[in-house]
Amino acid sequence: MPPPSGIEPNHCPRLLANFIHPGKDRDGDHLCLVTDVMGGDVKSLQVKVAGKEGLPLPLVKRILLHTLWGLAHMHHCQIVHTDLKHDNIMFDTGSITQDDIARFIKTDPARRHPPEESWECVVQAAVSQPLPLPSLSEAMTRTYIVSDFGSAQPSTLHTTNEITAYSLRAPEIILQGPWDNKVDIWAFGCLIFEFIIGGSLFVYKPYPEYMLDEPTGHLWQMLCFTRERMTREQVNSSNLGAQYFDLTVKPNDIDNPFCDLKAHPPVFNNPFARSLRNYKVLEEADVLATAKIMQRCLRLNPKDRATAEELLQDPWWHGAA
Repeated sequence: MPPPSGIEPNHCPRLLANFIHPGKDRDGDHLCLVTDVMGGDVKSLQVKVAGKEGLPLPLVKRILLHTLWGLAHMHHCQIVHTDLKHDNIMFDTGSITQDDIARFIKTDPARRHPPEESWECVVQAAVSQPLPLPSLSEAMTRTYIVSDFGSAQPSTLHTTNEITAYSLRAPEIILQGPWDNKVDIWAFGCLIFEFIIGGSLFVYKPYPEYMLDEPTGHLWQMLCFTRERMTREQVNSSNLGAQYFDLTVKPNDIDNPFCDLKAHPPVFNNPFARSLRNYKVLEEADVLATAKIMQRCLRLNPKDRATAEELLQDPWWHGAA
């Protein structure tokens, strides 16, 4: 399916070939997919090159713009990634040549890990041999690709509802409600913050002082950051909605479309701009522009979130390539 005009199809992996590798005992055969050689992933870049700190804003915009092109292409093809995160965004090899790779392999020959038990047999996995990581300035020349489609699902045919890393998980997934490609948009909004700051926007943890377990604490953070309220309609359409939210209708609330967490914790006003500003890594104009695009992604109701194509038109990308 060709992408619409203006959407780059080059930010998803290319399937070059495939082959079957025989498995052991009852493991069955393995289908192996051949893609382009990748230079590494954004998690390695942020941890090993940036020292677990946030990345420079121009680099963040380049990585995320390429990621958004990839998302727009797969969403156009009716595919939801469901596992968008740092280590599933990779970059190309840049100026590294085939001869360079041959020299790396000669210096660091292929080898296997010690034998280990796996199901009903002993296996020896190959040792990973990553290529040298680029500097942050070199990273500005790389092309970024959304990778690892092992958890991807068709938009209208879901094989599992247990998707996305906890800190990047959309509210409809916590509530076990209906979901679509907007779960990728929620994760994308979280990654904007994480790439700039170097830490998670949402933390999956309990708040015993307010009698909140991990998932309820996560939902509570969402209410505080988005400054939105959950609708009764969204809660009622979810399998676990009534477990977390109070749907009791009081006489004076008959026309109230919203509901609150059962534990009734205090809801603090903690907008995205304040969270970004606290880290003192952005100029005020960038704080406001970044908070605005995050807000377009991080809406409690998935119907209110922007699509990938709509986000590509956001002024935040001015000057990014």
